[in-house]
Amino acid sequence: MSESELEQGLGLVTQLEGRSVTLMFPATGEIRHYAASDAPLARYQLLADERGQHADGWYFHVEQPVLDNGVYSYQGTREDTGEAVEVPEAQLAAQVATNHPLTRLLAGKADRLDMYRLRQQAQQLSRRWQQSPVAGLLGARADLLPHQLYIAASVADRYQPRVLLADEVGLGKTIEAGLIMQRRLLTGRSQRILVVVPDSLVHQWLVELQRRFALRFSLFDRERCEQAALDTQSVFSTEQQVVIPQSLLNHPFWSQELLEVSWDLLVVDEVHQIAPSQSEFGFLRQLTEAIPAVLLLTATPEQAGPEAHFARLQLLDPDRFTDFEQFQQEQQGYRQLTPLANALAKAGAHKLLDKLLDQHGTGRVMFRNSRAHVGGFPQRQLKHYPLTDVADAFAAKTDWLIDLLKAYRNTKFILICRQTETVLHLAEQLRLKTGVHAAVFHDQLSLLERDRAAAYFASPEDGCPLLICSEIGSEGRNFQFAQHLVLFDLPRHPDLLEQRIGRLDRLGQQHDIEIHVPVVEDSADAVLFAWYESMDAFTRTNAIGSLLYDRFAAELEPLLDAPAEAEPMLTELAEATEAEAERLRAEVAAGRDRLQELNAFRPYAATTLIESIEALNEKTELSGFMQDFWARFGIDFDLLNDDSGWLRPTEHMRVSLPGLPDEGITVTFDRSYALVHEDVEFLSWDHPLVQQALELLTTDSYGSTCVAMLQNRALPTGAWFIELGFSSAALAPADLVMQEFYPRQSIRVLLDSQGRDLTDKVKPGALDNQLQFIDKKQSRLILRELRQAAQAAIKQAWPPAEQFQQELLNEARQRIAAQLDAQHRRLLELQQRNPMVRDSEIEAVAQRKAALLQATEQPVLQLDSVRIMINLPQ
Repeated sequence: MSESELEQGLGLVTQLEGRSVTLMFPATGEIRHYAASDAPLARYQLLADERGQHADGWYFHVEQPVLDNGVYSYQGTREDTGEAVEVPEAQLAAQVATNHPLTRLLAGKADRLDMYRLRQQAQQLSRRWQQSPVAGLLGARADLLPHQLYIAASVADRYQPRVLLADEVGLGKTIEAGLIMQRRLLTGRSQRILVVVPDSLVHQWLVELQRRFALRFSLFDRERCEQAALDTQSVFSTEQQVVIPQSLLNHPFWSQELLEVSWDLLVVDEVHQIAPSQSEFGFLRQLTEAIPAVLLLTATPEQAGPEAHFARLQLLDPDRFTDFEQFQQEQQGYRQLTPLANALAKAGAHKLLDKLLDQHGTGRVMFRNSRAHVGGFPQRQLKHYPLTDVADAFAAKTDWLIDLLKAYRNTKFILICRQTETVLHLAEQLRLKTGVHAAVFHDQLSLLERDRAAAYFASPEDGCPLLICSEIGSEGRNFQFAQHLVLFDLPRHPDLLEQRIGRLDRLGQQHDIEIHVPVVEDSADAVLFAWYESMDAFTRTNAIGSLLYDRFAAELEPLLDAPAEAEPMLTELAEATEAEAERLRAEVAAGRDRLQELNAFRPYAATTLIESIEALNEKTELSGFMQDFWARFGIDFDLLNDDSGWLRPTEHMRVSLPGLPDEGITVTFDRSYALVHEDVEFLSWDHPLVQQALELLTTDSYGSTCVAMLQNRALPTGAWFIELGFSSAALAPADLVMQEFYPRQSIRVLLDSQGRDLTDKVKPGALDNQLQFIDKKQSRLILRELRQAAQAAIKQAWPPAEQFQQELLNEARQRIAAQLDAQHRRLLELQQRNPMVRDSEIEAVAQRKAALLQATEQPVLQLDSVRIMINLPQ
């Protein structure tokens, strides 16, 4: 092989004449002539126990190299047939693994000492990350909120999870879903994900997945489907992670195409918008039957009534949810457990509480946290503005709004009303009367135009003071940076009112929320205002709004049609509503919702998760590693302040890094800084740029061969040592997540020049302080001198490496058996108390255990790195 042109592969000596030697390289067809005295050539020789490839393509295991009259033959066993073979070296495949440490060693290729050390560090860090129970939960641009992390960790690791995420408005269901997706993608539990969202939220989801989780999803709307169909028959198979608008479920052709792809995970946002009576619901049922893992998201699970809620639960587990009346009876029965659950929670009896909560039927398939249980929310302050003697309601409200904006100068207001026509008319009137250019947000805007409007309003430097939204502004968009909400009119359903207020009243809101409501006397809004006040819908969260609407809608509607004649019936309605609201809240507090809260958030478990995340995400270690990586690979990093820096590629980059634009990006390792500066990339061990660095240094050749100068006066000059790194892997399908039990292992063997094994006597890193860099020329000379001795040492190191591998495998088998047996027992016990545990989930644990144990019986051991240390004391 040519030391200077490894890419040529193996060459055959075709002529030796005088002072020149000629080689032909079959892989490239090139011919090279060299001076025989100093040709940059190295004899390629396979060692016993290595894998060789015949020129015809088949592989064989070398048992014994035989030298006969200057020509090597390799006696061994053919892999595909098991027959004994003898392969002359001239029949070896010309293509060789140029990145293999032995190939590089024979060719005299050596990396710098610091690159070798960086490779060893990356292997250690990668193993730690792969085995961490919080891998995939580290990198969200979000506060470490216990209830979100508990749900994400509980759901992400399940076998084919099928759950309803139903936290109240403002508690972060989207973040929970993103955390689940990120962990499942990074650990291999899921590869193909389909996300279905309301059309108005498509672009926001794409941005949020990228900005918060560094997850790149592809949007497939009708236009994209039509374009993709020109190039491929299976439209959705071209991407692994896909977002589609909800309307696509109703398309006669593209909806059926969705069923042609084997998705691993389905996520449906605002699932309450798809009523069981709609055709989209029927197709959604087909999707949930075809896709093994399902996440349904809604903040108002019972908005359309208990029957619709039951129908959605049937999407998750049709075998369990078969009878609506039986389901209602079961839910009523859980109410009797609430006093005991409260007492156990107050006493801190976690194990007993866990056993009790395990009996809560829907607790396994539905997670619903309440704001009262989670805490940390601001107060709501209602400001009521009665408008009397009004001839033109719209004009009166507009004049009132102008006065309000004048009274609160330099303050941001969000105004929500029912109709797009109202939005446009109001914006125009404000522009004509005051010169105020309000940002507008309605369903006639494109997704990009909506994003621009939201950004224009949010900008602290040159933004506008007012964002005017139609009803779609009350779903999906988060504006917790504002604290003033104007309800220009009132919605007809209490849940819509709660969603409007929930755009500001959410985690992250730093101030009390002021709700400004202008009400024209003797109007439908006056009726609604009185009714909503009777149930405290403005000043407290309203989880019972849907129940109250179902109870009183028939009495409310006639009053809305004739508001001027509403008294005294409105007074009677308000009194009845107040009484019923008090009763329902008492019922909810005493009943199954409390069990749901306790089951959806167990603080003692979440505390452990947060501690693990903070320990693993310690920014100094990550920052140091990444800055070393960037320095070695030709990427500039300039500190901008104590918390951020500018990262940009240079013309000296060793590799191309997807995700690093030519103009560079600003990055931070600090979560708090990233939360305040959304334009700055937040780097964690989960981030693609960090994962690329770890992969390059653990799977590529960087740092795999090294020659270093040892300076130790106690040792003879010229004494040398060889440190060999072997990698051990147990190969299994990605969804089995073998790395949690047996990540790619590094096995070290240290030999001296006499072949003595010093691995146990000299610990890793013990000699590092005595080592110095050797330039390439000296490294090449040393490698040439020690080439044969190094090959012999490599051969000698295989038995101790195999022995240590066996010890690691035995430990892994014990962990597999212990953890999965415990999981299996836990699920069996749980199923006795809670039939929501599926048989398939229990069987999957046993199958995973068997498959993982089988994979450990056929490990792959490979030479990963070689470091030669030669003693040359000054």
